[in-house]
Amino acid sequence: MALGLAAAGLGASGSDVDPCAVPGMRTNQRPGAGGAPTEVSVGVRMVDLTDINDVSQTLTGDFAVLLRWTDPRLDGLEGCEIPLSDVWTPGLRFVNSGRLFKSQAEAVAVEPGGTAVYLQRYYGSMATYHNLRQFPFDEQTFVLSLVSLQYGEEDVQLVVDERFTGRRNVLNISAWTVTSVEGGTRRQLVEATGNTASAYDLRITAHRQRHFYVWKIIVPLCLIVFMSWTVFWVNPGQFGPQIGLSATSMLTLIAFQFATTSMVPELGYFTTLDEFITGSTIIVFLALVQSLTTSYLVSQGKEELGLRVDRLSRYVFPLGFAALILAVFFR
Repeated sequence: MALGLAAAGLGASGSDVDPCAVPGMRTNQRPGAGGAPTEVSVGVRMVDLTDINDVSQTLTGDFAVLLRWTDPRLDGLEGCEIPLSDVWTPGLRFVNSGRLFKSQAEAVAVEPGGTAVYLQRYYGSMATYHNLRQFPFDEQTFVLSLVSLQYGEEDVQLVVDERFTGRRNVLNISAWTVTSVEGGTRRQLVEATGNTASAYDLRITAHRQRHFYVWKIIVPLCLIVFMSWTVFWVNPGQFGPQIGLSATSMLTLIAFQFATTSMVPELGYFTTLDEFITGSTIIVFLALVQSLTTSYLVSQGKEELGLRVDRLSRYVFPLGFAALILAVFFR
């Protein structure tokens, strides 16, 4: 109602006085300048989470940010909504690089006692760090940080609004399960200014849904490895079928490697899936070498030795593959 009167140019008594006008406020001067730091309550609520991209290492979502601080210069203006540019603000910004869009008006609501409340919703993508060593059986903690680029910790002190910080129950993210959303504060050096500022971190912990990778990649890989062992039951004298089976298994594994390279960025380390694929490839290659060896033994008149190598391989290769699985997935 007060905004409507102000828009009409009418005061409470019908005069041309705006009841929500801020008299002589210096927007570049914080409340209580020179004294104790201004305490700013910060709450971030995750309204939605739509994508977590490992390749670009970004997180896309919808976040509501609630800031609350007390400014005695606003006392008596309760019920008013004042443009953000007309009042002092702590100047908090997300420091994660990315592209964010605002969906709320840039205004501050005034509550009794000169308490200023600023609510804004941000939608877009922000850069996050992904440690993919355990991919695809990994759990990640994504950190979104709010920092004042204008004021150091001697001027602005952030505190966590526990009631507002959190998440909506239903999120539009299918490949991940969000286990916790927590807020916290810390000190951070702002390199651009050289100041140490108070920072707010929203920590989003989530683990990856593993069933897709198990049934679409790991199980088929196991079947390909099993297929490569069928040569141990083929008579070494039948050179063509032996080499054909081994070569087919090898080429299929190489195709799998190409298919999985687009799932993660180029990394300087092996992921769990990389280790399993590489180990499986080595086992299939050794099966190819074994089939060549037994065929050579038969061609040299040592058929009994070749058959003995085949019988031994029926136990050695499965045991080696079981050891690989234990080393990669259960370490």
